[in-house]
Amino acid sequence: MHSILGDFFFCYTFHLFIASQACLEVIQSRGTEGRQRQKPRQHSFKYPYLSVGVPVRSPSSNWLLSVDNQPWWKRGWFHVSPKDHLHQGRDGATLSENIDVYLKLQGLEPSDYPFIYLLTSPRFLNYTFKPASFWFLYTEDRTLTHIVAEVNNTFGERRMYLFEAPPNGSAFKNTMQKDFHVSPFNSRKGSYILSSSDPMINDHISLTVTLRSAKKYTKLIANWWSIGPAIDPVTVLVLDSLWLIMSWGPKILTTFPKIVFEAVMLAQVRRLQVWYKPEPRETAIPRQPNANEAYLASVFAQYLEFFWAQSKEKYSVSIIPRHENNRGLPGHGTYGLLHMCIVDDKSQTLNMTVHSPRFYRQINTCRKLSELLEMALLDPHVENRTAWSDDAVALVGSARDVERAMEKAKGADSGINGWFNPYKAIWILYRQLLCARPLPGVYPYPAIPAARSDVGLRKVCPGSDKLVSELFLDSFIAQEFGIRSQLRYMVVALRLRWRTWIVGIIGGE
Repeated sequence: MHSILGDFFFCYTFHLFIASQACLEVIQSRGTEGRQRQKPRQHSFKYPYLSVGVPVRSPSSNWLLSVDNQPWWKRGWFHVSPKDHLHQGRDGATLSENIDVYLKLQGLEPSDYPFIYLLTSPRFLNYTFKPASFWFLYTEDRTLTHIVAEVNNTFGERRMYLFEAPPNGSAFKNTMQKDFHVSPFNSRKGSYILSSSDPMINDHISLTVTLRSAKKYTKLIANWWSIGPAIDPVTVLVLDSLWLIMSWGPKILTTFPKIVFEAVMLAQVRRLQVWYKPEPRETAIPRQPNANEAYLASVFAQYLEFFWAQSKEKYSVSIIPRHENNRGLPGHGTYGLLHMCIVDDKSQTLNMTVHSPRFYRQINTCRKLSELLEMALLDPHVENRTAWSDDAVALVGSARDVERAMEKAKGADSGINGWFNPYKAIWILYRQLLCARPLPGVYPYPAIPAARSDVGLRKVCPGSDKLVSELFLDSFIAQEFGIRSQLRYMVVALRLRWRTWIVGIIGGE
């Protein structure tokens, strides 16, 4: 569904209060959210929102608030999970391990920050909705040096922005270029200005995020402030805990409907321009693919090894999951995102990284691998690209060379009629059900759901010469896999095609 969050907070201002430097998990019981949009229409509102502050280096858990990976029977009513932050739990089992990995990627030494506080929204009844979270990084002498802003959208994508505090301890104010899609009412252009006080010094949260357009005018202002004392879940009375659960738990569950209401007001009443969601850039963390996309990723990895082995030239192929340090998820295509590296006999290295699960939906719409790579890597609109390569032109060219060699080896009749497959009738039925044109990106088409669904997935009558009837991955599966794997592949492909068509009606996902 189309993103209905605003940039950074859209309609959010959180609140949280850290009682002291030595406190453990802290739940703020009262607070206010507020947001004001400056351009092109004025629109503002505020409402309360429950947030928690977690000392990442020394968290503790109880029946009210639990932190890090816990068995379901040990989780509190409110829960902060590492899987909801940074690289979506792919780096370690704790929040501390995850932030350490992120800091190393940014060229920082984790041991320099023995005190880290995470300000976020907890899960309630295993439901979470957090447009943004903030990590406050302190040195040994309790000096605030960095703030990590973790921004989410409704597509499951995430972008981390690292802000550096002034060295002289003055007011925190920093600017970062915007390159992540959050709001349907703003493009990816512009910049964020983050202003904050040090909660260690002021004993309260006061944080402002300003979105500025590429032309430097203010478009949106979001504030986060605390308005009352904090509640320590370790010492809070049982009756107060029950009141907290009953009064604030439902507010977590109703946050998203409130966002939807305000988005409808902006789109339908205020008539703001709607921007379609572009594919994430390399700086963002993509969403986790569903089970069908992950399965196609594993099949595609096997096809790549088979494909490059058909070349007369000698290629060394390396295919690994994009995130190698996953736990308990072995095999190609972990989380559905992989990295391919091929080296020819001239020691030329070509790389490709899949960074959007939508890439695997495009597989079943292309006749050749080169067509898929050209669509994913060389689309004239960068917003449509689902993969990246350091030399996309050379990679596509190499794929075409291999395909020409394969066509000569197979002869003229290399399509479905040339298969030696006893289940050809099932494949013919599958082809009629699949019945779709290639799946292009949405840019620069009109930003209305009806137009997108028409462009993204058009039905074509069986027998039409425009029907994608010979797909490279189909041929590979039909000739190299057994009947059970063939049937599973057909079911997965059809599920993805039908899902794409359905969500295209409401603007895609």
